[in-house]
Amino acid sequence: MRVGAAASVLDDPEELQQAASSIFVPLKIETPVEERFEAGVDSARMGPVVAARITSTPAMVNRNARCVTSTDAELLKVTLHLSGSMIVTQDDRQCRVRPGDLVAYETSRPYRLIGTDVCDIVVVGIPRAMLGPSADLIGRRTAVALPGDRGVHAVIAAFLYGLGRDVGALSGPNGLRLSDALVSLIISAFNDTAPERAETCDLADRILAYAAANLSDPGLSAETVARRHGISTRYLHKVLHERDVAFGAWVRRERLHRIRRDLTDPAFANRTIAAIAAGWGMTEPGHLSRAFRGEFGRTPLDIRRTGL
Repeated sequence: MRVGAAASVLDDPEELQQAASSIFVPLKIETPVEERFEAGVDSARMGPVVAARITSTPAMVNRNARCVTSTDAELLKVTLHLSGSMIVTQDDRQCRVRPGDLVAYETSRPYRLIGTDVCDIVVVGIPRAMLGPSADLIGRRTAVALPGDRGVHAVIAAFLYGLGRDVGALSGPNGLRLSDALVSLIISAFNDTAPERAETCDLADRILAYAAANLSDPGLSAETVARRHGISTRYLHKVLHERDVAFGAWVRRERLHRIRRDLTDPAFANRTIAAIAAGWGMTEPGHLSRAFRGEFGRTPLDIRRTGL
């Protein structure tokens, strides 16, 4: 078994258990007693997202009900399988994951991974809060193998493959923007509107996920989103009203919170407030100040100066 040059090489299952638990959330690892154990772990942060490349001889990873506590981070873990075969179980779903496949599972509920041979994976842990209105939909599609050779799945697989080649290279100032890009891709993947999956996708979830992935477009509107989903604008508002969501107010609030986050990020210290706002689809500086006062009680300049 080969591991990356920067990885920690482990020869005890308890060491892998401790490493994986500290990177993500508490879990249990068991291995066949008659086989020699070897593993490698390399991890880094991309803003709020944690990433790791893990190699291991056959092992079972079990996050059972006793491991799950209210104080644990609520993460969506998305894995690209580079080699080996693994069985993933969560809720009443089970799938076999093969090289090139993607699979997701949530840390807020028990799950089990069984590696039947030497496995090499890249896994990212995404805070559930970053998924916005798509979180519940994605939670219903865990433990489903997704082929990584087509559509948006192929883009995610390529991203994770590159990440796995040098995990540490994507930490630092660029990590926040990279994590945003990855989350947008994952939301798109799980909100795939292909006919064979449409029945599993709630329309309101798909509408808001599409809007979240296109906040940077100043032309984003209820009309454009309705056309994208083949419905009338009136019906779009009706669907969202059932969620107590007003489309325009929701888009405005999401943009303001993204702008505020970037204003406090040192990576964007040399970028003007107007440029940051334009990057999230808000192009009128006067409107921005009024909107910030209404949402946060402070101006963008105040927030940038204090970093809060």
